[in-house]
Amino acid sequence: MKVKRAIAAFLVLGVAALGYAHVRGSPLFTSQFVQICEKAIQERLAAPSTYQRIALDDSRRTITWGEFFAEPERAVSESTRRSMIGAARHPPVQYVALIDYQAQDSTGAIVRERASCTFNSLDGTDAPTRTFWVKIDGERNLDWVARQPNAATLHQRLLKNL
Repeated sequence: MKVKRAIAAFLVLGVAALGYAHVRGSPLFTSQFVQICEKAIQERLAAPSTYQRIALDDSRRTITWGEFFAEPERAVSESTRRSMIGAARHPPVQYVALIDYQAQDSTGAIVRERASCTFNSLDGTDAPTRTFWVKIDGERNLDWVARQPNAATLHQRLLKNL
């Protein structure tokens, strides 16, 4: 009888621990896409180590081939487009993650922000492996860095992460 209670208690605690880890955004439950998005967000922060996710809402939707090839990085010849479309088993997919987070700014104050992260996937299985491929609030980090007053320093930091 005691063994059954111990097993039941163990299972209840285990489910509670997994639920808590899932809600708090444990890396065990975070997709590769979201992990890369968070890394891209941290590359923009004055104090990346202070980054803390507050909330996450991620989704995916099917997009047209026109939307997929509209990105400048995906600009290819018409023959290459036709061969990519012909080889694809599924239509392209756009991943979107809305991430609410907090971090310290350059003065040490805690700021709360929301970032919209997107990635256009060829078939829904090719998750990004580098921050270069994701867009945060509509632009890639290299484009964002070019507009910053300390662009040279930030650019060097980005290059280390490529």
